[in-house]
Amino acid sequence: MKILGLDTETTGLNPQTDSITEVGLVLFDTEVRVPVRVSGFLVKGGFISEEITRVTGLTNELTAEYGYTQQLACKAIAHMALGADYFCAHNAPFDRGFVSEMFRKEKMEFPLKPWIDTRTDLPPEAYKKGKSASLKYLCCDHAIYYHAHRAVNDVLAMLELFSRYDLDTICERAATPNVEVRAVVSFDDKQLAKERSYYWKPELKQWRKPMKANEVEREKNEAPFPVILIEGE
Repeated sequence: MKILGLDTETTGLNPQTDSITEVGLVLFDTEVRVPVRVSGFLVKGGFISEEITRVTGLTNELTAEYGYTQQLACKAIAHMALGADYFCAHNAPFDRGFVSEMFRKEKMEFPLKPWIDTRTDLPPEAYKKGKSASLKYLCCDHAIYYHAHRAVNDVLAMLELFSRYDLDTICERAATPNVEVRAVVSFDDKQLAKERSYYWKPELKQWRKPMKANEVEREKNEAPFPVILIEGE
């Protein structure tokens, strides 16, 4: 099986108003368990703020001089996807949202492949209770050290993490829908939510947690507070 790992660096968080600044692509062969094709490139586009430069090291001058056009970026992604059975990303809705929007703007067809999200689709034992499911923290827990926030580096680290678990289990979890639940806790009891890996969503003033749809009932039974499934968002 071939897995196309993908990561994007962007000018912000909204694919409707922000742009991709860098793409990392790694084609991973699960039979030999090694990367077989690696590609990374900057992308011309939106304005890169000083804050983004501090995080990624990328500047407007770099993307202007070395970046692909968005059309060429789409062609490169589509070409790499030809031999892949799955896309794989960490927090896949974010990267999928930006890449599919870039394809839409360029009036190109985005490759239809199933997605694996290493933020949710690894076996449960990969995620430590009370700890963030960010790629940086997960890799640290697995003794994988890398220079973060450059696209190819992030993909290679993600695929190293991915390769340590059973592929059939990952694919089965990837086929199960993702949902979010809300912890009903008071301010004084917020630590209870943290200990079960809920994250604070400040705009809604809620403690949220992503999980698989088939895990919700168990969470309701095991959590020391009421748990509400988020629907209709």
